[in-house]
Amino acid sequence: MAITRTSMQDDDGSGTTGTILNNAWKQELYNQIDGQIVSGAWTPVDMSGAGLALTINQARYWKLDKLVMVEVWMAYPATSHPGNAALGGLPFPKAVSYGGLYSVQAPIDLAYLVLLNETNFYLLSGVTAAAYTNAQLSGANLVFAGVYLTA
Repeated sequence: MAITRTSMQDDDGSGTTGTILNNAWKQELYNQIDGQIVSGAWTPVDMSGAGLALTINQARYWKLDKLVMVEVWMAYPATSHPGNAALGGLPFPKAVSYGGLYSVQAPIDLAYLVLLNETNFYLLSGVTAAAYTNAQLSGANLVFAGVYLTA
């Protein structure tokens, strides 16, 4: 069965017909998409109970509807504290029970996990899923980015 196709009219005054879209219409669409993206800086903080002063070189986020992307460039301080490494301060709480933060580049096999309705995340081994301690991350430079869903 044939599909009926109707050509779109370009109403920019050129009199051209066909599938060329009006530039004003395209710009309006792009502006609507761009207007939905919220971005800014955020501040990761130590939530391990050790009171560590983190050196944050850059921490940014981008939010499009419910999708949040974060990136961090940071230095972990020298410490012998044995507590599990945990960071807080995510710009929006995680709102679904699946997924987490991924895509890590670091000198160690780092992964991290965000729990439901929290803005904290936990630094884990990407191989064993065991929690890293503050002492294991002592002096490490960490670079990571990830995506999660919020409400």
